Amino acid sequence: MHITIRVDASIEMGTGHVMRCLTLAEELKRRGANILFITRALNGHMAETIADHGFSVELLPEVSDEYRPKDHDVPHATWLKVSQEQDAAETIQALSNRKTDWLIVDHYALDARWHQKLRKHTQKIFVIDDLADRKLDCDLLLDQTYGRKAEEYTKHLINKKCRALIGSRYALLRPEFPALRLAAREKRKHCYEIRNILITMGGMDTNNITGKVLNALPSAISSFPPPSVDIILSSKAPHLEDIMKVANQHPFKVTVSMDVHDMAIRMLKADIAIGASGSTTWERCCLGLPTLLFVLAKNQENIAHHVKKKNAVFFLGNNISKAILKLQNVFTLLNRNTHILIDMSEAAFKLVDGGGVDRVAHNMMDDIL
Repeated sequence: MHITIRVDASIEMGTGHVMRCLTLAEELKRRGANILFITRALNGHMAETIADHGFSVELLPEVSDEYRPKDHDVPHATWLKVSQEQDAAETIQALSNRKTDWLIVDHYALDARWHQKLRKHTQKIFVIDDLADRKLDCDLLLDQTYGRKAEEYTKHLINKKCRALIGSRYALLRPEFPALRLAAREKRKHCYEIRNILITMGGMDTNNITGKVLNALPSAISSFPPPSVDIILSSKAPHLEDIMKVANQHPFKVTVSMDVHDMAIRMLKADIAIGASGSTTWERCCLGLPTLLFVLAKNQENIAHHVKKKNAVFFLGNNISKAILKLQNVFTLLNRNTHILIDMSEAAFKLVDGGGVDRVAHNMMDDIL
């Protein structure tokens, strides 16, 4: 099977789209697929990371004059940095007549108009989405958001022949997460103390929420024994240097790690996470990690809403300044009511079982073979 993946990463959009595509690509490669990534040379692109995982990469050209969206464009049009027409033409050129059984598209700025231009260059199109905010022309759709309803797409966003994989049972998690699930269940049964805090505000953390949380922690956890703090970022994060300075001067033991390959182990070790909504939510749920949740972008709100309804997280709200101020009250509450951590963990475990990538790959193989 020959598969092409069109996905971007940048300072603006973060690293999550590429990371989940890499997870799927690893599973498809294990099943014998030949895979090519096509990604644009944006500020913060991850072509080197993709290549380090052993995949071929075609890099679309840098953009000198940034594209100005038109009235008919999709809400995230600015993320593409060019028009859909230009991107489609450059993607077709990058394919260089390559045989493609599946074209996987993970990009909020691309819609049915782009898909239709690529139709004759691939046997099938598979779209990964989270938003349900634009028309798509695809044969297979994945939206791994817990609580999403298929009808949000089938009413008017996809054609009747498209198969939709909807919900967190299809969450694209690397094998190490389900592998540590039993160990996590055993640990969370007795999780009454907060000794290790994991901070994951996305790879880029463009607004330096990590730094704000670090500054707030000493007063927020004044009633606790000093915890260890583990911060995860991309090596391309724009505020990395500032965060390192704060970490080095912090009263707690703070480590800052970049481009990690052992996130599952770090989540297992942690007693609580302070993190952004988004695809990392499903990793934390798989390992039952209690989380104080921030929403850092509008496209994260739906995920936060659904996991909050199931009491799988402690949602701090959409207003970042107010969320930071809430930290002290939340930690005081957790210190007085330790059962909240266990209850949150149990609720999280129920949302994601870790078998999603196998289910998605199986659907793709069945559609072609």
